[in-house]
Amino acid sequence: MRDPETHPDTRLDFLDDVHKATTLSALNMMRKNRQFCDVILHVDNIEVHAHKAVLASASPYLFELFTTNQDQKRSENCITYKLNGGFDKNALEILVDYAYTATLQANYRQVKTVFLAANQLKMERVSRICAQHLIKHLSVDNCIEIRSLPGLSRNKEFIQHIDAFIAKEFNKVSKLNNVLNLHCIQIEILSQSKEEMSLVNPNSLFRLILAWIQKQITEESLNVNSLLEKPFMLYIAVDNSLQDCSTMPTGDISDTEIVQDYRKKTLKDTKPSAKNKRKVKCQPSKPRVLVYSREIGLEEENELEPDWNLIATDQVGDYSYLGLVTIGGRLTTISLLLRLNLPSTPSPVTTPVTSRPGSEEKPDFYCGAANMSSKRCAFGCANLNNTLLVCGGYDRTECLRSVEQYIPETNTWKKLPQMRESRGRVKIAVLNDKVYAVGGSNGTTELDSVEMLDLSMGKWIKMPPLPLARSNSGGCTLNNLIYCIGGWNGQVGIKQCDVFDPETSKWTSIAPLNTGRYQAAVAAHNSQVYAIGGCDAWNCLSSVEIYSPEDNCWTFGKPIITARRGCGVAVFNNKLYVVGGSDGTHSLNSTEVFDEESQTWVVGPSMTTPRANVEVAVVGDRLYAVGGFTGKNFLNSIEYLDSKSNEWTTFIPKSSCELLLQRRRPRSRKNSRKSISEDKSKLAEIKKDVPEMKDCSAVVEKTNDASLENQS
Repeated sequence: MRDPETHPDTRLDFLDDVHKATTLSALNMMRKNRQFCDVILHVDNIEVHAHKAVLASASPYLFELFTTNQDQKRSENCITYKLNGGFDKNALEILVDYAYTATLQANYRQVKTVFLAANQLKMERVSRICAQHLIKHLSVDNCIEIRSLPGLSRNKEFIQHIDAFIAKEFNKVSKLNNVLNLHCIQIEILSQSKEEMSLVNPNSLFRLILAWIQKQITEESLNVNSLLEKPFMLYIAVDNSLQDCSTMPTGDISDTEIVQDYRKKTLKDTKPSAKNKRKVKCQPSKPRVLVYSREIGLEEENELEPDWNLIATDQVGDYSYLGLVTIGGRLTTISLLLRLNLPSTPSPVTTPVTSRPGSEEKPDFYCGAANMSSKRCAFGCANLNNTLLVCGGYDRTECLRSVEQYIPETNTWKKLPQMRESRGRVKIAVLNDKVYAVGGSNGTTELDSVEMLDLSMGKWIKMPPLPLARSNSGGCTLNNLIYCIGGWNGQVGIKQCDVFDPETSKWTSIAPLNTGRYQAAVAAHNSQVYAIGGCDAWNCLSSVEIYSPEDNCWTFGKPIITARRGCGVAVFNNKLYVVGGSDGTHSLNSTEVFDEESQTWVVGPSMTTPRANVEVAVVGDRLYAVGGFTGKNFLNSIEYLDSKSNEWTTFIPKSSCELLLQRRRPRSRKNSRKSISEDKSKLAEIKKDVPEMKDCSAVVEKTNDASLENQS
């Protein structure tokens, strides 16, 4: 006979399927009878008797309250807690019932208060169920009220769903009292012509306004209430930012009576206190006329924080618009009016030297620079036959094989053959119309492989490998040789440097760096190789090393002002420009320029966007900064340094946009329909070749339709 104590198969295993339910049911009955209750929750004038263990298991908020707050009044064997924070008593009772029964029952009017209470009690499951129910029953009448609920913004999916609904129905929503009762900021933007006013994309303009408001609050120390006090008159400056007309330089061609009256009123309304004192920065005086071929900020995953967002816009008049935005998480409306500001011809006695007659002042039209098809950083970038070439990189999820080419003349990107293998943290070099991708990382290990794109063959070819596998190296070409400088071998920043000779297809090691570094910016200048900044595995570096091919040695040069890694460097206008990068804490938008005469680095113009792990290249008379990482988002945008204005911009003048913006010759009424049809056919052909023009099509069609109506 087997001993039951030594044979496990004789052990009893029993799972009671009804015990959980009966236990909760019994506890709920005891709660209702106030048996063994050890906590009382006070809300308004009601008392909710319960068991601490049950409530604490359902609500992390109450668990924390019960375990940390020991100063509550004791009544017999119960601890009493008075809940503040606007708890609704009915909602609290519903949630307590849920804690005991696992059943949530609330009519539609109660769902909102239950949602708010669940958020306060940190009951995530209940909160989510309530939010889903509210979204399921969204309507024109309730969408603003639901969008305003505190705590809803924690779930991006819910917010996106509600915002999409509001945007779709905003023409109806905007007429309701719950929108009209929101705080409203009044903005007027000056325009130089009716043509400009008809071409503006309101969504893009509202995003510029939102960026201006955020700047006033974060940098100028204003609050939302101060922005509600009066209308603000703004203009678009050369750097594509909005500026207050009160700061427009006197004597400017656009400094008209409208602007002068606004400036006087602003000075009169401004109180001379230190708190209200605002910084006045010197801004470009000439306003620009912008034609938006894309919506600013949309491609960058809303560079603004989620609490600063454009939800919807609606045209309410010929040149007036209403926008719904969130400002610091608070729903607010923006009233936008476009005002015509024709320059008045000043008298000969008072004409400033810098001004020109109004008849000579013509608007400049601009389109947004086209974006790459994918967001990326730590890629290879170079000038290939006066185009921008981008290879590989990293997009947060994987290292890339894709290759793209930007053609400035048409403001378009096109795809080229993919590399043989994925390469992030890679460098490329162009030599004799051939593109070399050197080393990098596949996301798992550092690479020693090298491949070459022969455009005549249209494919990548395997080349001799590096002597040492590495990623984040620096690269350049000099004297028909390809240099691979430093890098990361998976453990430390390395000193090793190698040179590839395409004639012999061999790599040769040269003198090592004095300091092992990776993510350094490397460029050839004045027959020497510069290795700038980078990282030594512990610190960002400001040191600069210069390699002399004749002496085969590295010497230290003048250090840069700001230690940085992952920056770009290029020779532009015969000067070394260091662009962006990271200081180890923040992504940078600053630049530095090496002054040959004083042998020092000086601060250059700042980019419009911070970019770490950015790549730069010179094409024509522009220094391009491509992609990168802002510290929050990966970028697919580009910007360039305009050599004329010495400012960075994301807009390109005329070029392909000009095809769509040329003024129509007067047509006879008889041929109007035929001409419009022909124009739309031509536009369709242009859009096939220039995809980025698609947003302009509606503008052209709208202009044509308006023209026809005028003729009628």
